[in-house]
Amino acid sequence: MRTSRAVMVGGASAVILTAGWVAAPSPLEEQGAAGDPQADGVPTEGARTVDGPVVTNIRGDYQARLSIVDGEVVGVEFPVAGTEAAESRQVNAMALPELEERILEAQSGDVEYVSGASYTSPAITESAAAAFEEAGL
Repeated sequence: MRTSRAVMVGGASAVILTAGWVAAPSPLEEQGAAGDPQADGVPTEGARTVDGPVVTNIRGDYQARLSIVDGEVVGVEFPVAGTEAAESRQVNAMALPELEERILEAQSGDVEYVSGASYTSPAITESAAAAFEEAGL
């Protein structure tokens, strides 16, 4: 009886965890066209994008892409962000929107890190700072 109960509980737990992992949206999917100046209703004449370098740490690769219109950053995207591991996706789903907001508000890659994103934050801010430098901003 104990063995069958343990198997049932273990199996149910595995199903629930798998369903949650499969259903969890990718932070890149969630972002969609939010950083796209045209999608935001911003005129795209004179618009350009600048990619920061890919920054690698033990949690994966990270990169920031800036959308710039008339010398102002109007969008931030993350074409590369961590790994497909569930933990990485969960952290990025929380941290990337916050980092995007902070970068846009500061108009700089020099922003405060997001609590709980100790690998994502420094990698994204490093990439964003380099993109700002390359853009001459």
